[in-house]
Amino acid sequence: METDKFLEYTKKMDSRKKGKQEELEKLQRFFERFHNLNRAYLDKETFEKTKESISSMAEVIVNTVQYLDAEIARLRNKRMKLPFENMELGEMQKVQKRNEWLMKEYLSGSGK
Repeated sequence: METDKFLEYTKKMDSRKKGKQEELEKLQRFFERFHNLNRAYLDKETFEKTKESISSMAEVIVNTVQYLDAEIARLRNKRMKLPFENMELGEMQKVQKRNEWLMKEYLSGSGK
């Protein structure tokens, strides 16, 4: 996924002085969309705590994506899956695909 590019971009954005407020607002809107999609994996408390910092939002987004990647890999490698695990795997894969799409959309809209 594009997590490395995303982290790189947000670090550059955080260090800039000019236009930082607009970028923060844009990232906050993206973060809200991301949270709505990932409610099962990203709790409200973490969402509220990180909303004011570019670097903390980026870190939470990347950590959530990495967690989902790890869980998907774990469930795929498990030989005997219970029926609910197959459903959970399918849901995680859909959410992860949507996360990838959201991140690509955000990076392309940011001039990357």
